[in-house]
Amino acid sequence: MTIETFTLVKERCLLVNINLRAEMNGKESKPAVDLAFEFSGANNLLLKLNPALRAALYRADDTIDFVTADHMPHLNFPLMGPIPWELEIPRTRLRIHDVDNEKHDVVLSGGKTNKFKLTPMQGGTVKFQFRCQFSKPDEDSIAKLMRVMNQKVPVSLDCVDEDPKADNFAQADMLAKTPHSEAREKAESLFDAPATTLALAPPEQVETESVTLDPPKPKRTTKVAAEAPAPGAAVIAPEKAKRVSRKSTAEVE
Repeated sequence: MTIETFTLVKERCLLVNINLRAEMNGKESKPAVDLAFEFSGANNLLLKLNPALRAALYRADDTIDFVTADHMPHLNFPLMGPIPWELEIPRTRLRIHDVDNEKHDVVLSGGKTNKFKLTPMQGGTVKFQFRCQFSKPDEDSIAKLMRVMNQKVPVSLDCVDEDPKADNFAQADMLAKTPHSEAREKAESLFDAPATTLALAPPEQVETESVTLDPPKPKRTTKVAAEAPAPGAAVIAPEKAKRVSRKSTAEVE
């Protein structure tokens, strides 16, 4: 049976066992790891496995009030031992949280979770056991896991789709965070350049002179320009003209 709704969010789990092994992929052998976990939680977690499972294993107090109506502490079958639960979670992503720095979290994905075992206990507590399997674990993650062997660690567990086509929004977000290539940056720089640098017409259609639709305005003639002699006329400096005038007067007398 496969199910994709069972999740854990920072549940404190005991890392019981680490099994390093080799698995065959066709004729090729590749490394793999099995991680065995267990934790104890309230019996309402059974609802994640099946909505009717808790009511099958537990019952409420004989005296029910509105405050404790949802409390079911008593076992229906006290002599029942651990119960195997044939559940497999595909595409498992496992995160083991570092309590001091999230950058040191161990994250393994693309695996599967199985070998569930449930141990109901009197009082409303259930012990959960499960196994996570991953192929090609990196050496750094294995080294970190070995250091927390037989210790309780915060564990998050969920099922994720590894196919990038399944989530176009996530894919777009990933592309937006990807550094641009040199060719892409060069192409985008053209759109950021001033408009005058873009030649929108073929070379033979580009105007070489400015073109205006307004009629040319007549040139204004200044007083100095109006009094100026015509081209080719003799020009006498004012001082010389004065001397000529005096000489002419003397000859007349």
